[in-house]
Amino acid sequence: MKFLLFFFIFFSLTIFPDNLLTLPDAIRIAVKNNLGVKIAEEKIKQAYYQKKEAKTYFFPQITSSFNYTHLGKNEGMTIPGTPFPPIKFTEDDIYTFTFSLNQPIFTGGRIKTAYEISKENFENSKIQYALEVQNLIFNVKKAYFSILKAEKFLNTAKKYKELLEKHLEDAKKLFTAGIVTKLDILKTEVAVKQAETGIIEAKNFVKIAKSNLNFILNNPIDKEFEVEDVFEIKEDRKDYEYWRDIALKNRPEIKSMERVLSICEKKIKLEKSNLYPQIYFFTNYNIEKGKQTSFGKWDKNWNTGIFLSFNIWDWGRIKDRIKEAESEKKQIEKQLEIVKKAIELEVKNCYLNLLSAEKKLEKNRKQIEKAEENLRVANLLYKEGMATSTDVIGATTSLIEAKNNYYTSIYEYKIAYSQLEKATGLYTKYEKVGEK
Repeated sequence: MKFLLFFFIFFSLTIFPDNLLTLPDAIRIAVKNNLGVKIAEEKIKQAYYQKKEAKTYFFPQITSSFNYTHLGKNEGMTIPGTPFPPIKFTEDDIYTFTFSLNQPIFTGGRIKTAYEISKENFENSKIQYALEVQNLIFNVKKAYFSILKAEKFLNTAKKYKELLEKHLEDAKKLFTAGIVTKLDILKTEVAVKQAETGIIEAKNFVKIAKSNLNFILNNPIDKEFEVEDVFEIKEDRKDYEYWRDIALKNRPEIKSMERVLSICEKKIKLEKSNLYPQIYFFTNYNIEKGKQTSFGKWDKNWNTGIFLSFNIWDWGRIKDRIKEAESEKKQIEKQLEIVKKAIELEVKNCYLNLLSAEKKLEKNRKQIEKAEENLRVANLLYKEGMATSTDVIGATTSLIEAKNNYYTSIYEYKIAYSQLEKATGLYTKYEKVGEK
């Protein structure tokens, strides 16, 4: 029993190394650590506090102030023809403490509209976060698939060298038997050296691909990890109209533009509020010393009232600002139409790219079978002295190219499918975003 437990633990550690990074893990880490997402999160907080600030204008504003005045020349007033000294109505030093309360009563809807705009901005910041996550998830998938592709190329480069080394052994045996010349051995040795160079380049491509993913995940660039192959192919027979309808429903760009359009409508209301009188209730509580009513002592007094301001004539400035806001709204309406059409085009292109990638995948799969058969025949003919070393090397190269083309088509298909998912806005459902 203990042996079985030990074997299970050892087997698990062998199959699942500690530094294994799966695609779901990569997405989770990216959403948690990526700097672009963190910026988007801070923008949500910023918009949230702007909304809170806008709400405070509904309530009374209480302020305090202090004023000190020293009169440099305060000689007072003399009464002509009398022996009395000059009479001072204020002291040389005047102190005033004031506590004020102001409460808006009517502003033509200005405060309410400004608060509604702040709420729209807050919701739009959450949409922008979703957009950032959407782009991030696609970039993670693309980078992850690039690593898998680079590793497949490394494997084929090693296989290429292995096949050439086997052919070199055959060439040496046939040379000893007098069937081939020394030239066959030299050609094969050159090909082996070139294969070794290909391995070096393939290893470099793997390192570059991993560094790119580390950058996206906000990890140290040189952090080492292993990836898990995602080899299965999703076969999806849904038509273009299906994907288009999902995109027009889910894409955050459309939702964001709709929020901006709503903000523009509210901006018109905000400018129109300036056509109405602005009415405020106010009350002041004063503590004074040195004035006529508080000469030589501290005095307390208060006052209250209604403040009303109304724009009588401004040479059409308010009306021009209203027209400006109306023009901005029309611009956003046109931009929304452009965004929708651009998204339809993007979905169409992604859909066609997916179909093309699917066809290339099937074609390249069959090409491997032909290349393997071609190499088998070339090896047989070579051993019979009916083919040259160049024929075998060429057949080997064709097989490796066929495999690389097949692996390329696999990950191009995966990227094309991911791009279609991104184009339809499906990645915005990754998590409920923006809840602050």
